[in-house]
Amino acid sequence: MRWQKLMASLIFWVAFAQNSLQVGLESKLHLRLNALDSAGISWFETRANLNFSPSLNKKITSKVGLEIRAKGLSRLNSVSQLTDSASEPVSVLLGENYLSVYDVIPNLTLTAGKKLIRWGTADVINPTDNIVTPDYSDPILWDAKRPVWLIHTEYNPISLLGLELIAKPIFEPALLPPKTWFGMENLPTAEQLRQGLVASLINQGLDTVTARKFAAKYTITIQEDFAMPKNTLKNMSYGGKIKTHFSIFDVSASLFRGYDFLPFATPIITMNPQDSTLDFVLQERYPRKTIIGSDIATNILDVGIWAEAGYSIYDDSIPDNKLAVIVGADYSFQGFYANFQFFYGQFPFALTQSNYNFILGALER
Repeated sequence: MRWQKLMASLIFWVAFAQNSLQVGLESKLHLRLNALDSAGISWFETRANLNFSPSLNKKITSKVGLEIRAKGLSRLNSVSQLTDSASEPVSVLLGENYLSVYDVIPNLTLTAGKKLIRWGTADVINPTDNIVTPDYSDPILWDAKRPVWLIHTEYNPISLLGLELIAKPIFEPALLPPKTWFGMENLPTAEQLRQGLVASLINQGLDTVTARKFAAKYTITIQEDFAMPKNTLKNMSYGGKIKTHFSIFDVSASLFRGYDFLPFATPIITMNPQDSTLDFVLQERYPRKTIIGSDIATNILDVGIWAEAGYSIYDDSIPDNKLAVIVGADYSFQGFYANFQFFYGQFPFALTQSNYNFILGALER
């Protein structure tokens, strides 16, 4: 969009004018155990972060960030690719790229660009946080997030009251890990569908031999119908949050209109016995939803206590509306930090789970 190009150009100009540079580098190697006596390397990636953080004056700050991801595992499928980027795949992603202006009017901050903004008081899992995109590309970091393009306004007219408004003009889906990590296959094979057809014919009263003969005559087609939300004002994501402090409690309530970051898959099977054809279409859409959220946090005798809940109301009857609740506490002692949480809801990146009750804990030094 035009405003994005203008904002990016402005931020880059400010960054180089100030000549402010910060560099971070990290390297990770993960092994996946395929059997008790063997291990297969299914994810190996080096990530480098380059950030410019200039400040024009006390009322204007900006940031320009780049993230370079170098895959340690090649994606070669042919000898002809040995000189191609598939041998050493590298991707460059935009990090945070934004401009913030403080005191546009007294106590009001306006931010535009690509930024990482998180809502919620709980640790790691936040049912009210539906703004930024989940980054599941590292298969063991299910709480990582990616910055998104947005316009964000924060207003604190008095010390006990805060208001936030957010608008996201573009939908940005979650990043997924390599399919080799979880053995993911989104489409069935023709043989799997044929076996399902055999089972269906047997349930209808045919014997196994006859059912297999009938199924062998069928011509099977497999298609994927994938679509993302269109980039229109009608489909933009937006929301707001109000927060306050009451006695010893920090309380907030939020409302956000957006989408699931992972697509919801609906299989559509059309079978025509007259023509002996079976058409399988996997329809994948990002469900539109409204999230009503609230959280509360306090500190009693140096023990931090929090509770957070979010209720997702979907526009369509499929999928079902969802409730997510998390409560927890943390405490620091003699250089150690410990926390304990109970979570009810859908665990991140676990769409097919049957369990909705989780106990989480952490101990750090």
